[in-house]
Parts: sequence; structure tokens; C-alpha cells
Amino acid sequence: MKPSPESNLLMIGGDPSLAYLIERYSEQSGFQVMTLSDIPSAAAVHASNPSLLLFPNLETLEAAQGLISDLANSDISILVCSSVADEARARELGADHCLLHPLTYDGFLAVLTAIRTPKATQS
Repeated sequence: MKPSPESNLLMIGGDPSLAYLIERYSEQSGFQVMTLSDIPSAAAVHASNPSLLLFPNLETLEAAQGLISDLANSDISILVCSSVADEARARELGADHCLLHPLTYDGFLAVLTAIRTPKATQS
């Protein structure tokens, strides 16, 4: 399943190896990736027009709670890289979906598919 070419993923923070891996997976999935080292304002996020906002870990997601609140009524999906043990906490912090460790292309693609599938057809 390939997203439309205008699909953008905005990654907030992260280490260079994770950023490289996300860029590779995103390119294979039809996404353009933008990376910011610091947590942006909601206006800056909207200006970059992402369909997905990715946090590399729970700590960064937790630090961005003001931004998550400001984006609550937007159509931007919030993703976070986490472990299975931290999935419930990630949801409490506002993540729509988790990219579970170890991060694989199949796992990345499964999350993209879940995001693109209308809720009425999910079981």
C-alpha cells in the first residue's frame, strides 16, 4: 500500500541511526521525511503540512505534551517508537500508533496501513 506522493512525515528529535532508518523506510513507502531536532510550535508543524508526526521515544513525546494538546483537533497522526511494555503509556501521552522495537520495515508498513484504513473497517 503506497501513500499519496504528498504524504509527509515529520520526525521530532532522534539519533542519526534512527533518523536514517526512518528515512529509508519512509522512502520505500512513498513518504517524504523532515527531521527537526527540537520540539516545534503547532504553527510550525502545520506549516510543514505533515500527515504523520513521529517521536523517537516516550521521553520526547512526554516533553512535547503542549504540542500534542495544540494538535488534538488536527488530522495529523502521532506515532512514537516504543516497546510493547510502554505502549499503554504512549497512548496516554497522545500517540495514535506505536512503532514497536525492534523496528522493522514490515512493522512500519503495518502502522501505515492501520493509519490509512478507515476505522469502520478495522476489527
